[in-house]
Amino acid sequence: MAGKKTKWSSCNLLEPATEGSRLCQFSVSSKKVKLTGDLRVAEGDDPPAKAVGKDWSDLLSRKLNIATLPPEKVFLRVVELPECEPDELLPMVEFQIEELSPLPMAQTVWSAEAVPGSTGTEGNQTVLVMIAERGVVEDRLDELEAVNYLADRVEVPLLRELVPGEPREDGAHIQLVQGADSVLALVSWWFDGRLRDVNSFNLPDTAASRDELVEKINSVALAGEVAGWMPDEPACHLAKRGDVAADWNTALAKCFGRIREVEPMSEVDLATAAAEFAARTTAPGLMLEDYSARNRQRFQDGLWMQGIKGAVALMLMGLLGFYVYGSMLQSTLEDKNNLVTVQTNLFTKALSLKAKVETLEKQKALKYAALEAWYKVSTGLPGELKFTELAFASSRTLDGNTSRELRISGAADAGKATLIDDYQEALTRMERSDGKALFSSVKAETIRQDTRKNQTVWSLKCEFDGE
Repeated sequence: MAGKKTKWSSCNLLEPATEGSRLCQFSVSSKKVKLTGDLRVAEGDDPPAKAVGKDWSDLLSRKLNIATLPPEKVFLRVVELPECEPDELLPMVEFQIEELSPLPMAQTVWSAEAVPGSTGTEGNQTVLVMIAERGVVEDRLDELEAVNYLADRVEVPLLRELVPGEPREDGAHIQLVQGADSVLALVSWWFDGRLRDVNSFNLPDTAASRDELVEKINSVALAGEVAGWMPDEPACHLAKRGDVAADWNTALAKCFGRIREVEPMSEVDLATAAAEFAARTTAPGLMLEDYSARNRQRFQDGLWMQGIKGAVALMLMGLLGFYVYGSMLQSTLEDKNNLVTVQTNLFTKALSLKAKVETLEKQKALKYAALEAWYKVSTGLPGELKFTELAFASSRTLDGNTSRELRISGAADAGKATLIDDYQEALTRMERSDGKALFSSVKAETIRQDTRKNQTVWSLKCEFDGE
């Protein structure tokens, strides 16, 4: 059955060549097929994987890989069928394929195409049927798979010259293709703008083969005369490929009154014509369906594997990025910790220095307070009283404050106790330089009579307010 037409973006055609293979690459657009690469692949080497392989990009930009068969491996038949839609052509041929095939159907693969411009006045169309042995196609596909070339189609490029895209001049169009030890004769018969018959004769390159070719062509001409489409003196258009001997012309002269030699299509033009036909047609060609299904499955499996590899690569990249980011964070943390350690040491030193400064300030303030107190106490002491001891004390209290006190001890003549009271009262009223009270409290600790010395011994405790 005819397949759905695919919109291809590029095309590869791989065919055998001297000492290896030839890979032709084409770009495909809606207007034309253009050759973009012509590579020689050495024997034993694989075609460039980037050129013939398929990946995710093939989902958007389809790539067509074409395998080729030599024309001597294909049987050609021409049949006339009622004109129909392209999708109905293969089912119509299928009714007659068993009669047309020289091989059992289980051993063959076949395809058919309508010949352009070959529609008769009675409404019939000319159809070219191609039949190949299944084993030959399998061997070719297996050979290509061994070099990692997965084909989408199987074509015979030389048929594009045998059956071009427009009707040919009336007469027999013969191509002689020189092989290693044989000569392939491809003959297409065109009359009244229609393809009447196609013949393929693969003959040994011997003198007897010349006569054999003449006999075969005469047989076809006789059958054409009987069918009514062969004229009395058909013209011959002869194209030679390779080093074809001149005596083939002599042999063909026995069949045709006129022989006109023409230049065959170049290898590049043949490959381009084959690629253009394969890219435009909906016919399946000589490709085996089981191989197509297997190649599609390989392509899908390849996509899954590429997807898995991509996912693993992304995961590894993510882990690597996470590791790098974690390393950066760890390095930053270490730097911060080092900075904290340095700043902590600096802060500790600063606190220590601050505490020392505060201590020195307190000591300074304490000295000034003591000096001021001593000065005030000394200058305010009545003449009748004497100092025996001035003791300044400072200590830390339970609530964290500093307790400071001045203990004044002295002696006076007996009967001078009132002076001691007045002095205590004077100490209570004494002010600092800032106008505040010098002492927060002044208490009499001891006032006693020393009868032995006839003196009054006294002791006052003066407490400072705050720090």
